[in-house]
Amino acid sequence: MTLFTKNAAWINCKTRDEALAQFKTSLERTKAGYFDFYLLHNLGEHRTKYFDKYGLWDWIREQKEAGLIRHAGFSFHSTPEELDALLTSHPEMEFVQLQINYADWENPAIQSRACYEVARKHGKPVIIMEPVKGGNLVKLPDDARAVLDALHGGSPASYAIRFAAGFPGMLMVLSGMSTPEQVQDNISFMKDFKPLDETELAAIAKVQEIFRSKNLIPCTGCRYCTDGCPKHIAIPDLF
Repeated sequence: MTLFTKNAAWINCKTRDEALAQFKTSLERTKAGYFDFYLLHNLGEHRTKYFDKYGLWDWIREQKEAGLIRHAGFSFHSTPEELDALLTSHPEMEFVQLQINYADWENPAIQSRACYEVARKHGKPVIIMEPVKGGNLVKLPDDARAVLDALHGGSPASYAIRFAAGFPGMLMVLSGMSTPEQVQDNISFMKDFKPLDETELAAIAKVQEIFRSKNLIPCTGCRYCTDGCPKHIAIPDLF
């Protein structure tokens, strides 16, 4: 078993002690005594300043030295330029967690490819989040689904995850699964993993073009926005 957790210092934390209390709570709840991977959560834009302000870069190094954290890194949602600056300032970070999927690979709002290339430039392995974009690459538009069905080689999820996992330097793919059938499907194509071949990549390119033609809103369905909506609007459902 590999144990992960994270620190979101920018969420409801007004002091350093409140930010560090997240780590204490995680240790108490898991009773594991340490974490294999610990992430500073969702760096970028206005959020990074909290990790700087509370001194969490030095703190996480101290936890590693104490044996409470084995590998330290961060998750990131912002521009490749900001990612480059962060990794230049903090080369001690061992990995980066990025949103990578074929819909966002060239999406100017997400810049998956460019962020991935920055991580590789700094020699950092990548943990993939949102490989099926919150389920959007499973529940495809009919014309996009027809392109992948014509391959007769797997589920829509399998093509999405294999696309993301097929690049060099990928450490792990985080795939959200809701049913035993989804677990079995993921296991079936990851147990003996093969990157997408040329025919499959050409099909993915067709699906990407279909997405671009529809001007879809780049929503992953994480629902973070609904918690803070004063009118309690179900924003992802409306999208």
